[in-house]
Amino acid sequence: MYENIKNTSMLKSLFEQKNLMHSYLFYSADKELNNMVAMCFAKSILCEQGECCCVCDACRQFDAKSHPDLTILDQESIKVENINNIISKLSTLPISATKKVFVILNAENMNEIAQNKLLKSLEEPNDSTVFIMTTSKTDKLLKTVLSRVNKIYLQKLSLTDKELVASDLLSQGIDIRGYLEKDFSITDMMNFVRNADFLDTIEYIKYIFSNLNTTSDIPCIVSKMNLKNKEIFFSTMQDIILSTLKSDYAKYDKDLIDIVKAHFNEKVLSKIVLMLDDAYKKQMSNVNFTYILDNLLFNILKEKFYAAH
Repeated sequence: MYENIKNTSMLKSLFEQKNLMHSYLFYSADKELNNMVAMCFAKSILCEQGECCCVCDACRQFDAKSHPDLTILDQESIKVENINNIISKLSTLPISATKKVFVILNAENMNEIAQNKLLKSLEEPNDSTVFIMTTSKTDKLLKTVLSRVNKIYLQKLSLTDKELVASDLLSQGIDIRGYLEKDFSITDMMNFVRNADFLDTIEYIKYIFSNLNTTSDIPCIVSKMNLKNKEIFFSTMQDIILSTLKSDYAKYDKDLIDIVKAHFNEKVLSKIVLMLDDAYKKQMSNVNFTYILDNLLFNILKEKFYAAH
């Protein structure tokens, strides 16, 4: 795993640095990219060749998540007991590598108590340990934590780098190659692949913007909803609106963006973006999807009516 990602420009430049820092934070809005780069970098530190060779014993142990000097924390809620478990391992020397590597993926999931507990270890680093963290939400991390880590912002990938990432994902059964030419993040592309009816989602959203004119249209629009996977529906709809507001044709077809522009002005679209935030939160709270959609369409029409008068 990560045979190709290691050759991306961002990791090549990182591998060329001679001095290894005691802590790193990889961050950008692209959650999946952050995590993939962090894991590849962690693997390179433990690799017997120092380059993520993917064939040595250390790399094979890493792939099996059985390396004795590797600890990975990846969960939706990171509490103080999880950090205590890491701290308990800091006093012992590495078993087979030169460093112990602690990876905390999506570090924004740490509560404040957990972050404060980790802070001392970041302030008083151990020469034999390296902390690697990722986040797509730096505002969720304490300023004191941010000040103690080597922050590396991951910029948008070039097409060449996207192709390298796609090769590694393909080996895991995730085929994002059909989206590489578009201006999507790795997170977006992986979500689209996992959502088998993504193209149907786009067509349905186009149908909404084309046909939502009066409240009598709502029952018909709702009844046409026939998506098996609705997880990214509201976030995709929001992204389409944001692309419209920026006149950004890089992701979606020009026809779709033009339809949205023709039916709703910028003021209404800006308000719909906020409505979709609320709809997404309700969806994550397991509120009935049909109820959320029906309510959303009604409120969209209401804003459109107010804007016209």
